[in-house]
Amino acid sequence: MMRNHLRFKLALCLLSLCFTHSSLADHWVYTVVDGDNLWNFSEKHLDKVTRFEQLRRINNISEPTRMKPGSVIRVPMAWIKSNVVPARIHSITGQAEIERAQGNQQLQASKSMEIYLGDIIRTGENSGVAIKFADNSIVSIFDQSIVRFDHLSAHGSTGMVDSRIKLLQGRLSSQVTTAVGPGSRFEIHTPSAISAVRGTAYRAVADDSGEVSNIEVVEGKVAVSGGQSQTLVPAGFGTQVKAGEPPSKPRELLPPPSFKAIPSAIRQLNWRLEWNALAGAKAYRTEVADNEAFETLLWQGVGEHNKAALPDLPDGEYFVRVRGIDELGLEGLERMARFVLDARPQPPLPLKPHNKQSYRGEWPTLQWTESTDAQRYLLEIAGDEQFNNVLLKEETNARRFDSNAVAQLGDFYWRLTSIAADGEHGPVGVTRHYKVKPIPKEPEASLETHNGKLLASWEKTGEGQRYQVQIARDKHFKHIIVDEMTNVPEFAFDPHSGNNRYMRVKTIESDGYESPWGSTQVIEGLPDNSHWALILGIIAILII
Repeated sequence: MMRNHLRFKLALCLLSLCFTHSSLADHWVYTVVDGDNLWNFSEKHLDKVTRFEQLRRINNISEPTRMKPGSVIRVPMAWIKSNVVPARIHSITGQAEIERAQGNQQLQASKSMEIYLGDIIRTGENSGVAIKFADNSIVSIFDQSIVRFDHLSAHGSTGMVDSRIKLLQGRLSSQVTTAVGPGSRFEIHTPSAISAVRGTAYRAVADDSGEVSNIEVVEGKVAVSGGQSQTLVPAGFGTQVKAGEPPSKPRELLPPPSFKAIPSAIRQLNWRLEWNALAGAKAYRTEVADNEAFETLLWQGVGEHNKAALPDLPDGEYFVRVRGIDELGLEGLERMARFVLDARPQPPLPLKPHNKQSYRGEWPTLQWTESTDAQRYLLEIAGDEQFNNVLLKEETNARRFDSNAVAQLGDFYWRLTSIAADGEHGPVGVTRHYKVKPIPKEPEASLETHNGKLLASWEKTGEGQRYQVQIARDKHFKHIIVDEMTNVPEFAFDPHSGNNRYMRVKTIESDGYESPWGSTQVIEGLPDNSHWALILGIIAILII
């Protein structure tokens, strides 16, 4: 009997707790401040001033004109006044269009423009809009998205705001302020899911078909409903909701990646940001903004590799964040970094000479493109690639320079820096290399006999040289009978009889440069003894 009595008392306690919780959920609890009385309170917060007597009775207030500061009163939510309150465009990048619920107007969105119940916002490509609600909650609508505003109201000046929007297509993220009472509500609907949020940061994606939605919670908790079922998704987890089905079991989001070193100032356009590859990531999203809240984006991209080239932006301070994307399309926790872009004025591009080009006994004219950011250029020529031995440093308005100002042989390195009208020096351009070599001497061949052959030889003047030898019947070399290449500075050939022949030699350097032909050598023919034998034979016959 005693045990049954205890069970009955426990049941009554539980029932009382449930009733109390339900009752509190339907009431706004207000803390009295100095100067409050039931009349002015009712006038300010209630739908009817005449409710002050009812309010006095349910709160057992004996002195309605002298309410004690710090005391609390409970107000039924049904009695609190409700009024329509517009949202407002907090910031915008690119192009967005507002379709008004009344009058079928289509307007170009702009900063500070008010958004009313039933309005629809469509963002363009590479565009975004941040919406600020009456309770200072911020929703960022990203590019190529469509959002409808289904409910925008506030409970007087209580601070409780009821906001409900529908993401019809695209992506958004929210930063929702903490609820201040039971009348506070913030819901984001998609074609397949409803997310009730308060005091949290989370992202939502609705695919173009409207069949699939992804919910990713960054801070706090989100109650996600779909298919007559509800799931509580904690921070660091995400869920996918298909039309007519309950939300999938929350799965842990991918961890944030780690960036490789970022210089204190990036001096190169399209500098490549890199990070460590994440296990389970099928792709990565990179976003750039001009503030660390990322309310609107200046640029965003999705790629399969753990690197991304930063966009071409004006010099300044920016923020970049990266997160991995898993096989369901759920986007993970992000890594953010600040960077400074100082890439202007951009240096011109060198045109001539080509990199590592060689010259013989002449100095090239350096030429480069025009940089639209530059008023003039700083040209540097050095004898080493590190520019420790600078041979020339000169500012010029031209786009060409005669390098014989440094008239010496050797290896040379040159680079350009743009200078803006205000005197700012941009990043140093690429380094180009050229070489000036001496013109090789024409080989002067000498002839001698050696083992019954004629041997032509000449001086070797460098490594890797080859030689071209020509022998002709005439001194103009129109009738060439020998044209051969040799890797050694000599050439052997058989003597000949009869008319003179002519020989010349030229050097071919290892880089392909060909020297002028050396002087022409005359090769005299040996006497033709067959003629004398014929004459002596004729004389002998005559004698006989």
